[in-house]
Amino acid sequence: MIVKSACLTGVRKIEVRERELFPADDEIVVKTHAAGICGQDKNLYNGIIPPSGGLNTEMKRAFGYPYFFGHEAGGTVVEVGSNVRRYKPGDRVIAFAWVETYSDYFFAKEEELEPAPTQMDMDLVSLGEPIGCAVFSGLCSKVQLGDTVAVIGMGFAGQVIAQVAKQKGAYQVIGVDVVDGKLKLAQSLGLDHAINSSETDPLTAILDLTNGRGADVVVEVAGTEEAVQLCNNAVKHNGVLVFYSWITRDVTLNISRWHNNSLEIVNTGLVHHGVLQRHMWVPQALRPVLQGQIRIEPLITHRFALDDIGQAMQTANEDPAAIKVVLRP
Repeated sequence: MIVKSACLTGVRKIEVRERELFPADDEIVVKTHAAGICGQDKNLYNGIIPPSGGLNTEMKRAFGYPYFFGHEAGGTVVEVGSNVRRYKPGDRVIAFAWVETYSDYFFAKEEELEPAPTQMDMDLVSLGEPIGCAVFSGLCSKVQLGDTVAVIGMGFAGQVIAQVAKQKGAYQVIGVDVVDGKLKLAQSLGLDHAINSSETDPLTAILDLTNGRGADVVVEVAGTEEAVQLCNNAVKHNGVLVFYSWITRDVTLNISRWHNNSLEIVNTGLVHHGVLQRHMWVPQALRPVLQGQIRIEPLITHRFALDDIGQAMQTANEDPAAIKVVLRP
C-alpha cells in the first residue's frame, strides 16, 4: 500500500514522502488517528544520535538518512496479517514501539501494540504511550502520604508525574523548569511550588522548602546532566531518586551520596521492563486518566497536520510554550 510518512533527510531537515510498503504476515496495519512528538524525536531532528547509532536501544534500526520515525500514536486497525491472532480490523490500539508513526498508516507487530480502553477518547489513545509511561513512573516512584516531591523538568512527563505525586498524597510537590509558562500551567494542575532555575538556584530553593533536609523523592525528567546532578543533591538522606529520561550521552555524576546517604535509586522506564510487564501495567497506568484524576488535555498545546511536519517539529523544538505537539494525518 502507498503510505505517506515524515522523513528526516538531515539535521533539522524533514519532509513528507510517499512510499510503498508491504505488510508482513505477522504485522498489523493501523490507520493513524494522531501522533505525538517526543523529546527523543527532537533529539534526532537536531542530529543528537545515541552513541550506538540506535543499535541495542529501543530504536528498531540503526540511524541513517533518510530516516522514517515516530513512536507515539494511536489509531484503528484496518488490516491484519495471516499470523496475527490478538487484533482484528476495527480494534483501537496504542503504539508502544518505534514503528514510524509519523504516517497516515503505520505497521506494527502484536507485541508493539496495546489495546486501547473502550471509553478512552481517541486523542488520548494517540498519546497512550507517553501517558502510560509517565503515570507508571509516578505510580512506581514510591511517593508516600506526606512526602515532599521535587520534579525536575515540567514537560509533558513532568507535568503528569507531578499530578500523580499529588494524587498519591504528597504534602508538597515542587516543580523545576526554565519556562514560566510550563510552571504556571503545572500550578493550575496542582503544583505547590514553582522554581524557575534560570532565575533562582533550584537546590537552595528546594532545601529552603524542606528546612534543609531535601526532598523525600526527586524525579529526573529534564534529560540533562545538570538535572541528574540536581536530583542527586536535592534528595534527602535515605530518600528516593527516580530516573525517567532517556539520556543517551555519558554524564559525570557524584555518586558518593548514594553510599553515604543510603539513597534508593529507581528506574521507571515502562517501555524497558518487558512486553508482558507492559501488558499488565498499561491498563493500571491509564486508569487514573480515565477516571479524571489526571488531566491530559491542557498539556496538548499545539496541533498540526502531518503535511506541516516541518512547522510542527520547529515548534516542538523552539517554542518554550510547547508541551505536547500532536500531528494529525
